Amino acid sequence: MTGSLASRRYAKSLISFSIEKSALDVVYKDMQLINATISENKDFQDLLKSPIVKPEKKNTILSMIFKGKIDSITSDFLKLVVDKNRVDMLRDISGSFVSEYKVHKNISMVEVSSAVKLDEAQKSKILAIAAKQGATNAEVIEKIDASLIGGFVLKMGDKQIDASIQNQLNNLKQELIKN
Repeated sequence: MTGSLASRRYAKSLISFSIEKSALDVVYKDMQLINATISENKDFQDLLKSPIVKPEKKNTILSMIFKGKIDSITSDFLKLVVDKNRVDMLRDISGSFVSEYKVHKNISMVEVSSAVKLDEAQKSKILAIAAKQGATNAEVIEKIDASLIGGFVLKMGDKQIDASIQNQLNNLKQELIKN
């Protein structure tokens, strides 16, 4: 889970409210946008955390940045977060919301490390492997690791499948050392 207990509570409350208003998927996309915007801009993070900047100014800035890009539910939520003096936690709240959404929708996270970027056919094969391991509704997170030489390392929760050339070379090395 991402963030503090307070950020997870805000996220869960927003999920409950979004479900009640039949807008969960819309708010999910909004929270992804908010999380990406804050994560990609250190100055914006600092501004949200700054005690010098007044809450009214933070509300204005958030409104200007996200005007026309987010739903009214998300916009009202941002105002609430600022009013409750929790805007410094907005990155954690949005990250927690994304995590809670995935739990709610039973989306499994599948992390794939490979030496090169995977194409769509390879991603489909990875999803098929994940499905055989019980991750029927999976989302792939791709990482590039040139040290693997070739193949891939697949992580799903506490399971790991290492089909990398590096692992095969290490195994071969261990066998040669034993003999």
